[in-house]
Order: sequence, then C-alpha cells, then structure tokens
Amino acid sequence: MPSDRITPDETQKMSLRDQQSALTRSRITAALSELIESRHPLEVTMAAVAEAAGVSEPTLYRHFPTKRDLFASLGSDLYAKTTSGVALKDVDDLVEFIPALYRQFAEMEATTRWNLAAPKDEVVRPEVAERLPILERALQPSHEDLSDEDGQALLRGILLLTSPTALLYWQDYLELSVEEAAATASWLIRRLA
Repeated sequence: MPSDRITPDETQKMSLRDQQSALTRSRITAALSELIESRHPLEVTMAAVAEAAGVSEPTLYRHFPTKRDLFASLGSDLYAKTTSGVALKDVDDLVEFIPALYRQFAEMEATTRWNLAAPKDEVVRPEVAERLPILERALQPSHEDLSDEDGQALLRGILLLTSPTALLYWQDYLELSVEEAAATASWLIRRLA
C-alpha cells in the first residue's frame, strides 16, 4: 500500500480533488497517531478519529472503509516519514542514518509500539518489502563475496537492526538511551557488513 504522503512534484500532477483527498487522508492519519499517543489503540474509535481530524464520519469511512484500512495507512505513513529523502549508497551511509532513524522511532514511540504489537493479519506492513531493496543497495558492496544464503541472513539481520523493534528492546530491557541504542546498532552493522 503506498503512503499517503505526496511530494511537491506529485502535487503539481494531481487534480485539485486528488490533492484535497490526499490532504484529508493525511489529516485523518495524523489524528489517529495523536490519539494513539494518549490512548490505547483498542480504545480509539472511528468516531473519535473523525472528530480529532475535523471530518465527518462518512468522510472518514469514504477514505478508510474499515479500522484495519485506517491503521494500515498509519503504518505506511510511519515508514514514509522515517525514510523520506533517504538514499543509502553503502554501509557508511546506513550507519550514519541510524541515529536519525532511531530518534524518529522514539518520537513516535506509542504509535510504533502499537504498529509492532498489532496482529499481522490486522495491519499490513508494507514497509518491509520497501525497506529490503534500500538495505540491499546499501549492503551490496560489502557482501558481494557472500553466498546467497549468507547474503540473505545478513540482510535479515540488518533489517532487524534498522527496525523499531531493536530500539524498543534495548530501551525496555537494557535501559539504553536512544543514542546508546543507535551506537550499538551502528557497531553491529559495521561488524556484520
């Protein structure tokens, strides 16, 4: 599922109606994210989201027919917000990106926790399929001599280290700060790659 975030170039190509629709969708997912920061996601109703976004319930349902669709869109928006404008050429770029990535995860902690805890069949997680090519490109120079099996294992390990799961684990179980967790992930990535 593509993100609802649009670039200025895309905006120029869109009709006014499409621009308004994208803006409304963005307002709705932003309202959902804010509600999740203050309430448990199971307590968030579609009516509460509509009210927080300043739209009617029929408008909300026109854009997101089900709660699942709404929460899936939020997951896509989180991914887009985190990776917007990122082009990783190699491991050095990836390692330099980790602190900013972890800070972004920390800023959206409640939303991130909900997204990770939601059952896989209830929330689509398109970001994994989108993240893999980015990581493959960054790791390409460092693992050309690896077997396909070893290359896939490396990719899966780096995927985990660049996910909010790693940050949350280090914060919750080891009481590391965001900076300490980012330094740990960066060190591991360098060692693995």
